Amino acid sequence: MNLTALASVLLLSAPVLAAEPAAQAQDKAALEADIQRTMETIEKNRDRTFPIPCGQPPMRPERISGEDLDFAPAQLARLDEDQTTYQLRCTFKLDGKATRCLMYEPSLGLDAKNRERIKQWRFKPAMYKGEPNAVICTVSGKLTPRPQN
Repeated sequence: MNLTALASVLLLSAPVLAAEPAAQAQDKAALEADIQRTMETIEKNRDRTFPIPCGQPPMRPERISGEDLDFAPAQLARLDEDQTTYQLRCTFKLDGKATRCLMYEPSLGLDAKNRERIKQWRFKPAMYKGEPNAVICTVSGKLTPRPQN
């Protein structure tokens, strides 16, 4: 190929090559706008009864009623002195009920009395984007001995 032919090819392709970055930027902007519309549609149609992990956001549910848990003194006697709190992981529904609760710390387990207390708990639902949402959260409480009858 001679130099004149090469120059002709470059000159003819220059407008196309110059237009490519602008076209790429336009394509990128259109893609980002399409992704944003898709995300908004998903968010609008999302089932808020399906629990999502709590945190920031969504905010944690807030207990509005129900008695604290207490534990048999024999259970607490097996623990180290520095263990003064428990951690419980539950699913919190839109109606304010706590379900599917598992004791994480310490590994005491939940007896029938504490399971009944949890059934009586009611929570203000967690909020996500201004609307109530079911969540899965860890809640803490003080390890309190059960009074002897």
